[in-house]
Amino acid sequence: MKPPLPTFLQHRLAREVTLAIAIKLLVIAAIYYAFFDGRALHPDADAVAERLANPNQATQSQPPSGSSHAD
Repeated sequence: MKPPLPTFLQHRLAREVTLAIAIKLLVIAAIYYAFFDGRALHPDADAVAERLANPNQATQSQPPSGSSHAD
């Protein structure tokens, strides 16, 4: 047997509003953790300065444009 619903959830509109708020909170939490999951890069000042001084050079993590992986 189901336990009775709280008084404010006995109305259909209140249930729908509660469900909509719960879904929105879950979506907000998912978006937050998608961007802030702890895998952020922490570059040092020298690497940032080098990148700003030479923006067109390929970084070490990027393969050169003429690599054999493109074949």
